[in-house]
Amino acid sequence: MRVKAETGKGKAVARLAVVAALAVSFCLTEETLPPAMAQAASDKEIVVAQSGLLRGFNPFSPLQKLFNNKERRRSQQPPQQLKKRRAPARAAGVPPKYKTVEKDANAGVILVVGDRMARGVADGLDFILSEKPQIRVERVTEDKSGFAGETSPDWVAKTLAKIRGEDVKAVVVMIGRRDLGKEFPGETPVEFMTQEWLDAYRSKVEGLVRVVRQEKKPIVWAGLPPTNTESVNADFTQLNSIFQSLTEDRRVRYVDIWDIFLAEDGSYSSFGPDVDGKNARLRTKDRIGFTWPGYQKVAFFVDRELLRLLGGYGGLAFEGIEDDPNFIVLTGRTTSPEALLLGGEDDEDETDSNSTAYRFFVKGEPLPPMPGRVDDPRIAVEGTSALEGISPSGS
Repeated sequence: MRVKAETGKGKAVARLAVVAALAVSFCLTEETLPPAMAQAASDKEIVVAQSGLLRGFNPFSPLQKLFNNKERRRSQQPPQQLKKRRAPARAAGVPPKYKTVEKDANAGVILVVGDRMARGVADGLDFILSEKPQIRVERVTEDKSGFAGETSPDWVAKTLAKIRGEDVKAVVVMIGRRDLGKEFPGETPVEFMTQEWLDAYRSKVEGLVRVVRQEKKPIVWAGLPPTNTESVNADFTQLNSIFQSLTEDRRVRYVDIWDIFLAEDGSYSSFGPDVDGKNARLRTKDRIGFTWPGYQKVAFFVDRELLRLLGGYGGLAFEGIEDDPNFIVLTGRTTSPEALLLGGEDDEDETDSNSTAYRFFVKGEPLPPMPGRVDDPRIAVEGTSALEGISPSGS
C-alpha cells in the first residue's frame, strides 16, 4: 500500500510538471517566439489549455504589453512632416521684385529729392516707368533728414549737382516728416513751430525751388499725409501750407494727398483703395509712413502731374513750350486722360469767361460793333452817313 501511495504521488507530480510545461509552451505566441520557433509554430495550430492550475497564466504578458504599447504609440503618431521654411517677410514700404526694361543711353531723368517718404515715392515711380526705356528715376534722398536739425544736408547743393550732371527733365520733392520736433541750429536755436521757425523753414523751401527753377526744370512737390495724431496733423498742415504756396509759379505743381488717405467720413484710416481699386493697407503701424501700396498711390498722383508738365514721356516737353504761342507740340500731350484713379480727376476750368470769344461762341452774345463794319448798327439807322470819310482804299 505504501509503495502504491508513493507511486501515485510521483505520477501526480510528473503530470503536474507536464501540464506546466505545456502551459508555458502554449502561452508563447508567434510574436514572442524566436524566429526559428515562430516559423515552426506557424505551421501548426496551437491550442491553449482552458483548465488546470495555470489557466490564464502568461509569464510573457509584461513583455507583450511593453512591446504592444510601443507599437500602439508609434502607430498613433502622425507621420513627420518636413518643416516648411517661411520666406522672410518684406518690409512694409519695400517694393516687390519686378522687371525693368533696359533704359536708353540718353534716357531723361526724373530726380526725386527728400527723406524716407521721397525714397518710397521714387520706388513707386520707378515701378510705373519700368517699361519705358526713354525715362528713368534718380534719387537724392536721406531717410532721416529734412530741412531742420543740426545734421540737415545741403539739399540745394546736392540737387544742383545732380541736375548739372544728369539730363534731368523734372524734380519731385517729398520732405518734412523728419523735421518734426527739430530746431534750426544757431547761437540761439530756433524752437520748433515758432513763427521764426516757420519763416526759416519757408526760406529753405523757397531756396530749393528757386535753384531748380533757375535751371529751368519743373517741380512736383508732394504734400504730407494725414496721421492718427492731432498734434502731428497740425504740424503737417503748417508745412503743407508752405509747400502749397509755391504753386504761384506755373511750373511748380503741388500734389495734395491729404484727402485721398482719409476714410469716406473724413477720419483717419490705415486702409483704403490701392491703385487697382482694391482695399489694402496703405499706412504702416506707426500710422505715419506708407506701405508699398501706399507709396504706389502717392507715386500715381505724382506721375499724373509729371505727365501734365512734360506732355507725356514719349515726347518730353521743354521749358518754354507752353509759353510760346508759335510752338505746337506734335509729340506727346500736355494732359493724360487715361491717368485717372477712383472716379477720375477734377477738371480745372482755365477758360476766361470774360473773353470776347467765350461770350460770342459760348454765351451767344453779339460781337462789339466796329466803325465801318457791316454789322455796325449806325449803318442801318443813318444809311451811308456812317461811311462818310471812309475812302475805298480804307484810308
